[in-house]
Amino acid sequence: MGIVKAWMMEMQERGYSESDDYVCAACVTDPFLAEWIAGHAEANACSFCEAVSDQPIAAPFEDFTGVVLGGLGFDWNEPTQEGITYITREGGWQASLSTTADVLYDAGFSENDDMIAALDDMIDCEAWVEREFYRGTDSQRLSWGWDSFKTFTKNHTRYFFLQAPGDGYDELTPAEVLATVSDMIRTKLADEGLIKTIGRNTDLIRIRVDDQPQTTASAIGTPKPEHARQSNRMSPAGIPMFYGAFDLDTAHAETFDPATHAGKALSVGTFRSLRDLTLLDLAELPPVPSVFDLDRQPLIHSLRFLHAFAADISQPIARDGREHIEYVPTQIVTEYFRRLFRSADGRSLDGIIYRSAKHAGANAFVLFCENEQCIDVDAPEDEASLLRLASVSYQ
Repeated sequence: MGIVKAWMMEMQERGYSESDDYVCAACVTDPFLAEWIAGHAEANACSFCEAVSDQPIAAPFEDFTGVVLGGLGFDWNEPTQEGITYITREGGWQASLSTTADVLYDAGFSENDDMIAALDDMIDCEAWVEREFYRGTDSQRLSWGWDSFKTFTKNHTRYFFLQAPGDGYDELTPAEVLATVSDMIRTKLADEGLIKTIGRNTDLIRIRVDDQPQTTASAIGTPKPEHARQSNRMSPAGIPMFYGAFDLDTAHAETFDPATHAGKALSVGTFRSLRDLTLLDLAELPPVPSVFDLDRQPLIHSLRFLHAFAADISQPIARDGREHIEYVPTQIVTEYFRRLFRSADGRSLDGIIYRSAKHAGANAFVLFCENEQCIDVDAPEDEASLLRLASVSYQ
């Protein structure tokens, strides 16, 4: 085999051509790519933004192209690799295709048009389709399954959805959604800090709105079942839970409605746990990894879905008479995590942290705590006791 032919085959196999250019970290907006460039810098000048330094600041553009191509392949593929057929008499490719330039800009890792144009010239593939074109990616299938879960449990079957037949579903069944999310948290994301321990010194603030100020843990803490008359985000009427926040402003925003609570007394209870609490944190999720970070690529689909899932369950829902329906999916998810979920080390959950729907950028929580588990500051504790009222103030 001739040298030229061997070189051509190598270029074709790897999917991009050669280049003598160099690229600097200022030409990218993706932190992983910027770090990669810094770690592979050889040249003192960038070929695309005219940056110059006394120290190496730019990495070989040819190697950089290989990294970019490896990242693009996470979400995109060549049409033939996805089973897309080309039929001349029917207009060519039997799917909507994207150009390399479209795919590069869609990836959103650079605002340097010259560098994007150079990548477009370097990369051999000229047409792309979404990976898993017919099936959908793992994150897409989870999102479709969650949408079906919400519709199914709100409008079809509320109590026996776990026995719903799987036929007729192109995505995950309602039962599979819960099991898949649970397994994802327990296994794939076990090292990502989603299961957090809240120590005994953490302030857990809950506000009781009433006609008169309240003074006791029983009155300010979790309502008694007969007083849990309305449906809430994580709990249906009749199943009380302890809703609170880690700061006063968030607790106030989550509890006080000026339209209905004007003139009422606000009793602010600061509770402390009697043991360490194990909570699922859906508020402070780890960022979705860069598609160019091959080591963390396996986490992308799980975290993409979980970010969308966490945002969805924290959406504001108006109390217009339909909240008892709209809250059903999150109530079921909460019940599942309360009763069935176990962490990788076998722990059950004491509650869930979620983003506040009333106070932007802040977190609220729900604890799986009964009324009798909330005790006063000077009360003796027993095995069932969970929260002690540390102090009370009024607004």
